[in-house]
Amino acid sequence: MYKHINSLTSLRGVAALIVVIHHFSYYALPKTGSTLSAYSDFFRNGYLWVDFFFILSGFIMTHVYIGDFLLRVNFSNYRSYLLSRFARIYPLHIFILSLFFGLEIIKTFLLNNYTFTGKFNLTALFANIFLLQAFDLNCPPLFWCNTYWNEPAWSISVEFLIYCIFPFLLFFSLKNGEKNDLMIYIFSLFSILLLITFTRGNLDSIIGIPSIARCGLECILGIITYKVYHRDKYKKYFNHNLLAIIAITWIILIMNYYWHHLRSLHDWLILPAFSLLILAVSVNNNGVISKFLNSRLMLYLGTISYSIYMVHWFVQELLKTFWIYKFHHVFGKSFTEYEALTSLGVFLMIIILAASLTYRFVEVPMRNYLKSTIFVKQ
Repeated sequence: MYKHINSLTSLRGVAALIVVIHHFSYYALPKTGSTLSAYSDFFRNGYLWVDFFFILSGFIMTHVYIGDFLLRVNFSNYRSYLLSRFARIYPLHIFILSLFFGLEIIKTFLLNNYTFTGKFNLTALFANIFLLQAFDLNCPPLFWCNTYWNEPAWSISVEFLIYCIFPFLLFFSLKNGEKNDLMIYIFSLFSILLLITFTRGNLDSIIGIPSIARCGLECILGIITYKVYHRDKYKKYFNHNLLAIIAITWIILIMNYYWHHLRSLHDWLILPAFSLLILAVSVNNNGVISKFLNSRLMLYLGTISYSIYMVHWFVQELLKTFWIYKFHHVFGKSFTEYEALTSLGVFLMIIILAASLTYRFVEVPMRNYLKSTIFVKQ
């Protein structure tokens, strides 16, 4: 039985909220984004925390499944693992997708608009149902299309594909020594830089087919990061706050600025810092940072982080739809800067409340139901 790493749970909550603020401030209500960017581009760069999720996912899944796939990958353990991952992500995904479907129907009556068009077309709906929304093969170059009903869910589409090959990645990775691990980490890191440079120039735009490489390579970074964590001889170097302070400072310095030139390098430079942050907080200690991350509030936000991530785009769409219906203009068009920032605060509270409800009444019950049904039948 693996030991739960509480501080990493809390970091998931932090990452999810940063992504939510980024989406609301630069997509739902751009006036909020321009107000925030006048002081710092931290939240403008918020999309980078999706890459943190990918690295963290590789780390956590290695922590959880290292015992299962250390010696072999066979049909039995592979099937149990994959069904468990499916039960973890799919029920909430399909529930949110059904809410979007209902919203399209409501739009028909409230706004007299054409519905089930654009990115909400029925072909895209079926792609979403089968977790294929990131892979529309009819959309060159590099398969760039609007196939996302719930836009943030593109990441679980590629992540589930990586789940399918993860046991094999882990099995072969565990055979490597330290020198090979270092070479693989560096190779993966520079492969990501090439991917950014020769696709769209930043990590925010790497979706579609290239996103498989993005997620897979960052998952490998997470696996190697875990192997460093797992080696006792290294723990004396990151069992204190100094490493966390270095990682946090590094991340803040990158996120505080938005480099229009050398954009690919900007986004790439934050990836090693994410690995360093995960290492720094993975060992509990009595420092201020660990105490903060292990507080009840932070642990709760981390616990509901998947619901936070999955539900917020629907709430945005719902808000924009009813705003147009009620006020006959785009949401927040006449807001002052103060009203825009206040809206962000209210939106965050709504998201946390909504995520609490979906976590309690959808995510956990459906996950437990599927797991009990699936594993009883094995």
